[in-house]
Amino acid sequence: MTSHAARVLAEEAAHHALPAPAWAFAVTALAAFALLLALTWAFRGNAQKHTPDSERNDHHSTDLAHAHGGTMHDEGHH
Repeated sequence: MTSHAARVLAEEAAHHALPAPAWAFAVTALAAFALLLALTWAFRGNAQKHTPDSERNDHHSTDLAHAHGGTMHDEGHH
């Protein structure tokens, strides 16, 4: 009796179609990841913006370079 019930359930499951074509799921996933990438990209450098100047480790900061008498690249430091 259980094999008959399993067969009936399997036949019912086979009749259910996906709500969208297979390619639509791929496009939806790609769009979701692109949206998450854009959201992450929007907040790049945020930690650096809120770090006090005394704690920054910014090798391209012009204020730090001028405080040392020139640019950091002139001294050979990278």
